Amino acid sequence: MNHSNMVKDGTGTGILAKVTQNNRLASESVVITGEDDAIRIGEGWQITSAPVAFTASTQSAILYVRNLDKRVLVLDRAVLVLGTATGAAGDWTFQVLRNPEDTGTIISNAVAAGISNSNHGSAKSPDVVAYRGVEGDTVDLGGLGTGVPLPIQTQENRTVLPLGRQLPTGSSIAFRLTPPPSTTAATGVLVTHFYYDTSGL
Repeated sequence: MNHSNMVKDGTGTGILAKVTQNNRLASESVVITGEDDAIRIGEGWQITSAPVAFTASTQSAILYVRNLDKRVLVLDRAVLVLGTATGAAGDWTFQVLRNPEDTGTIISNAVAAGISNSNHGSAKSPDVVAYRGVEGDTVDLGGLGTGVPLPIQTQENRTVLPLGRQLPTGSSIAFRLTPPPSTTAATGVLVTHFYYDTSGL
């Protein structure tokens, strides 16, 4: 027998592999998401609107993000948190807008969105343009079609939207929120979870 080709049971030594009683090599693997891997090295962020105060059922651009980095910026999900809509009759409406123009009042007002690194030990910032909006802010789609309006029921104040979008260099995304009809007072905030694709694939 050629002992140089044998796999020895070296459990606990850190240099040899474990072989089971059925002569199988035991191994373990750890599977993490692309987002978790990016966060591990400080390349994941939450980009948020401020709480937007509404006084009517006004369609409003509440968040705008453009990727300036050479890497792909991935939007994993958005979390929409809605307060009570006074006087409301019906559902909120939420829209995801693909590649809006660099115009509209959310751009010209240029109020920086909140950006927080999801790795509390990292001070890295994403290479983006990110603005938050107020009631009545607009975004220009340059003649392109809008995203499908998504009805959001007022019975739920927290809605997680698994969006799965990718923003190559120069591309952008915006979000519009409209309170239910007859609203006289309401508050909404959007938290988006972005990360850079670090896989190199």
